[in-house]
Amino acid sequence: MNSLMIKRLLGGAAIMLSLGFAMGAPAQAADLSDAQKAEIEGVIEQYLMENPDVLLRAIQNVQVWQTTEQARQQAEAIQPVWDALVADSSVPSVGPLDAPVTVIEFFDYHCGYCKRAFDGVKELAENSDGKIRTMFVEFPILREESASAARAALAAAKQGKYMEIHAAFMESRGVLDEAQINKLAEDAGVDVDQMRKDMQSPEINGMLQQYSAMARSIGVNGTPAFLINGQMVSGADMERVNALVKAGLKEAS
Repeated sequence: MNSLMIKRLLGGAAIMLSLGFAMGAPAQAADLSDAQKAEIEGVIEQYLMENPDVLLRAIQNVQVWQTTEQARQQAEAIQPVWDALVADSSVPSVGPLDAPVTVIEFFDYHCGYCKRAFDGVKELAENSDGKIRTMFVEFPILREESASAARAALAAAKQGKYMEIHAAFMESRGVLDEAQINKLAEDAGVDVDQMRKDMQSPEINGMLQQYSAMARSIGVNGTPAFLINGQMVSGADMERVNALVKAGLKEAS
C-alpha cells in the first residue's frame, strides 16, 4: 500500500472520526498518545488542504444522515399519538371509522392560517364519499380566548353540534370573546346554558390537556398541523395535504 493510499485512508477515516465525535466517537480514540494525535491531525490538515471536496462530501453525508434520523425519530413519536387519536371516539370527526384515509388537524380558532385552510378541510370532510375520516383536534395556543372557544366547541359536541360551531368559529373574524362565543353558539342551535356548564367539566379539561401533550410530543408548536395516515404536514399547505390524501386513496384502491 503506497503512501498516497495510506493518506487517503487515514484522511477519510479521520474525517469520519472527527465528524462523529458529537454522535458518539469510538472509545479507542482516547487511547491515542498526544504524539499520535498530533501526527494524525497533521495528516488530516494536509489531506484536507489537498482534497477539500472530501470534507464537503463528508459534511453532506452527515446532513443526509441527520435528516434521515430526524424523520425516523419523528415517525416513531407520531405512531403512538396517531394510534391513540384514531382509536379515540371522543375526538370530533367526520367520516367512517374504517375510512382508508384519515386526516387529523391540530388547530386554533384564532389562527389565521387555520381559517385560510378551513375551506379545504371542509371540502375533504363533506366530499369524502365515505373514504376519508377528518378529525379535529383542539390545540388552543395563541391566546386565552382560544381555550374558551375550544372548550365551547367540545361542549357543543356533546349536543351533536360540533361541526356547526366549528364552522361558525372558523368563519368568524376578530376575537372570540365570551359574548361572541355565546352568540355564535346560539345561532348554531346550541343550548348555551348547557354548553357553559359542560365547558367547565373535568372531562373537557382533560381532553384539552391530553391533546396539548400529544401535539407537543410530536413537535407540533404551531397551527395548523396535519397528520395524513400518519404523515406530518406543518402549516396550511393544503396542496401537500391533498396530495397525501390522493396517494392514500390510490393505495387503498
